[in-house]
Amino acid sequence: MDHRLQAYLDGDLPLDGLPSELRREAEAWEALLTEMRAMAPEGAPAGLDTRVRAAVGGQRPAWLDWLFRPRPVPVPPAAVLAAAALVLVLVLPFGSPGPAEDDDLRFYVQFVVDAPTAETVHVVGDFNDWQPTVALEDPDGDGTWSSRVPLRPGVHQYMFVIDGADWITDPNASSFQDDGFGQRNAVVAVSPLDGT
Repeated sequence: MDHRLQAYLDGDLPLDGLPSELRREAEAWEALLTEMRAMAPEGAPAGLDTRVRAAVGGQRPAWLDWLFRPRPVPVPPAAVLAAAALVLVLVLPFGSPGPAEDDDLRFYVQFVVDAPTAETVHVVGDFNDWQPTVALEDPDGDGTWSSRVPLRPGVHQYMFVIDGADWITDPNASSFQDDGFGQRNAVVAVSPLDGT
């Protein structure tokens, strides 16, 4: 559309300010606008279009149109991956505790077994690579061996090793799992919610 015709339709230029070749087009536009106004629903305030144009401030500058014109922007997949990696590097340190902090979270579990003839008793499990490194004690010599062991939250399998040779399943355990060697491991669940 010619900018002079646009100025006329916006009310910034009188009809006699247009060249003769644009006056016919201006009159056609004026007839169309008159017809549209006639079809407008009842109750629309007269002069609303004029007030809206005045409030908006007329035509937008060309540089503003250029600024807001949608354009396709090609983004290579490598750039997307790099941006995602950057977001993870920046966001993760501020998120939930990382594995290093969770590794320090432990709860004490009391292991108890009756072994009246034993000279040594150890508890072994997935929490110590099934090595007899955690010794139980029988301080009063009544045959009841016990120890408190710090464990991470989770489900752990374990057994007792009597005198370094006899592997026995905890008879007091509430849950068991097949060990794959013809015996059953005792199972203990450690939850930070119940503090077991």
